[in-house]
Amino acid sequence: MSDPVDHHYLAVFYLNRWAGGDDKVCRFNRPHGDRVVSKRVSPKGTAYEEHLYSMRTPDGPPIADMERDFMSRLDSEAAEALGLLEQGLPESKWEQRLRSAWSRFVWAQSIRTPSEIAQLKSSVKEAWSEATPGLQAAYEAERPEGAPESVDDWLATLDPHTEDRFALTIARRSMDHSGIGQIINNMRWMVLDFEGCGIPLLTSDRPVWMTMTLSEPNAFILMPIGPTRLFVASRETETMLRIAAQNRRQQAKSVNKTTVQHAVKFVFGVDHNMKSFVQKHFAARRHSTHMERFAAMRGHEIVAEESPLG
Repeated sequence: MSDPVDHHYLAVFYLNRWAGGDDKVCRFNRPHGDRVVSKRVSPKGTAYEEHLYSMRTPDGPPIADMERDFMSRLDSEAAEALGLLEQGLPESKWEQRLRSAWSRFVWAQSIRTPSEIAQLKSSVKEAWSEATPGLQAAYEAERPEGAPESVDDWLATLDPHTEDRFALTIARRSMDHSGIGQIINNMRWMVLDFEGCGIPLLTSDRPVWMTMTLSEPNAFILMPIGPTRLFVASRETETMLRIAAQNRRQQAKSVNKTTVQHAVKFVFGVDHNMKSFVQKHFAARRHSTHMERFAAMRGHEIVAEESPLG
């Protein structure tokens, strides 16, 4: 079996939840300038990038181990967990494997995007370059006979894709971060029902909205999981009760506005009726991402031009 080429940063099972009777979702984007265009597309035919998580090699084809062995399992287990989540299963009844699977999926969604992978690769390359001058003395002490005299010349003989592969290793470990996963596992979970409120929820290529950190007392996570369902997690019961008590119609407007404002490339809905709303708010208030803040702390270049840290 050949390695998968199209790597989805929005899981197909997740986008399927917005599909209509034609098995398609309505995709909004801005391919040319600021004008929003809507089109019905298959969930499998959008929100992917070729070889996004593949390890590049000097001579052979890219190796898709991460997509085949990690991302595929991440999404399949999350799909199973979502079924239990919507049943309203009490926290005490959750199988630890599936609760962790959903926590991993939610957290990974904020890292698995093309812009985050690109930022991570750029930061690793900068860090690699910064470390090189300090290696010269150690290299000279251990330099094999016949090897280049400078560490720069020696590094030039190595696989040019080493930095990218190291970045993907970091990405995989970050998505599967046990400490963050445990924090989300320990939060209170709820699914809010928006059926009948008159406003379908939208999603985007950045569907997770959370507080700056998950350690603060009022920390929470919001993620649309369908046109009439919103996943909510919070550290404190009071925070959950406050979110759950909001008027659903007003809450739908607020969640949709946040979703569209923080989109990077795509917004998704059930039909074309939200086009004017998407046009008004598309990418209007983009926040910095985890990897961008990580890069800024170290003085590294911010890759995305639209980043508020750029």
